Amino acid sequence: MKSKLKLLVIVASLVLVATGCQSLFSTSENAVATTAGKSCGNAISTLYKEYKKQNKIDVTNTTTLTSIVQIAAARNVLKENKNNTAFVSAFALGMVSGSNNLITNVTSNNVINALLSLSSLNDITTNTPSGSTAATEAGKSLIPLVKSIDK
Repeated sequence: MKSKLKLLVIVASLVLVATGCQSLFSTSENAVATTAGKSCGNAISTLYKEYKKQNKIDVTNTTTLTSIVQIAAARNVLKENKNNTAFVSAFALGMVSGSNNLITNVTSNNVINALLSLSSLNDITTNTPSGSTAATEAGKSLIPLVKSIDK
C-alpha cells in the first residue's frame, strides 16, 4: 500500500512538473510572439506615416530600410510559427500595441495574411543596402499593405 502511494505521489509530481514546464514554454513563446509583433507593428506604423506624408516608400532612406528589415525579421518569426494559433494571436496583439492601434484587432488578421504572402521580404536582411533591388521590391510590395490600414 505504501509503495502504491509513493508511486502515485511520484506520478502526480511528474505531471505537475511537466505541466509547469509547458506553462513556462508557453509564456516564453508568447513573449517572443508579442515582441516580434510589437516590432512589426511599430515598423508598419513608421512606413504608414512615411507613405501618408510622401505618397511613397523611399527605400533609399535608412530609417525606411530599417523598418523594412524589422518587418522582414518579424515576418520570418511569424512564418516559422504560422500554424501555432497561440503564437499568431500573441503576435497580432503585439502588432496592435506596437502600431499604437493603427492596426486594430479587426484588421490584424488581414495584415498577418498579407505579411505571410510577401515573398519579397524573403531576401531582406540587416545587410540589405538601401536602394538595392531587394529593398526596392520589398518597399513596393509593402505599399498595398500600408494602404490597407489607412484610417
